Amino acid sequence: MITRQRLSSDVHQEVLNRIIRGEIAPGARLKDSELAEELGVSRTPIREALLRLEREGFLTSQKHLGFSVKRLMELEIREVYPLIRLLECSALEASPRPSPEKLRELQEIGLAMKQDQADPLQRIELDSAWHAALLAESGNRHRTRILGDLKRILLRYEYAFMRDDRLVSESFAEHSAILQALERGDCHEALALLAAHWERCSAATLADFLANRGLG
Repeated sequence: MITRQRLSSDVHQEVLNRIIRGEIAPGARLKDSELAEELGVSRTPIREALLRLEREGFLTSQKHLGFSVKRLMELEIREVYPLIRLLECSALEASPRPSPEKLRELQEIGLAMKQDQADPLQRIELDSAWHAALLAESGNRHRTRILGDLKRILLRYEYAFMRDDRLVSESFAEHSAILQALERGDCHEALALLAAHWERCSAATLADFLANRGLG
């Protein structure tokens, strides 16, 4: 339970995690009074968290009906993944050759992802950290912000991806191949591998969605 002393950001993270895990199902309505009682906080941080989640695209609201969880959509997968692929490849192309320290950082994050076998949310965090480290020196804060917004849209879809050990192992192998290309100084190969990585992730996520019809 979240204590009363926690900030609204903690409430936001807790509700977001429940949405990502599917504990609060797509289409479900959220009542601030019920959440406040369940989490042990006042309605004010709940309301702030719900408004933030609406701005981030996880919730919708209607007058007199309150908030509900946005339904999963095939179109989001088809539209968002190609944008991320283009932006990440653009960022990598604009980045300087990684230093030995950067290469070690990428390797360490990758190994942590490979070793973590428990929590899909932790896997998402490590995967996000790997890509963020890869592109940290791309030099365009607006592109970085847009990438963050786009990846936030995919969190619920990525959760299903990260539950699959086989898909996670493939991602680790692809990350390793990108890292090896960078170690050789072959930026062209690294770009091609990064593009292929996102195309494979998109196809796998879409296949899972269509198999389950977005039911969570």
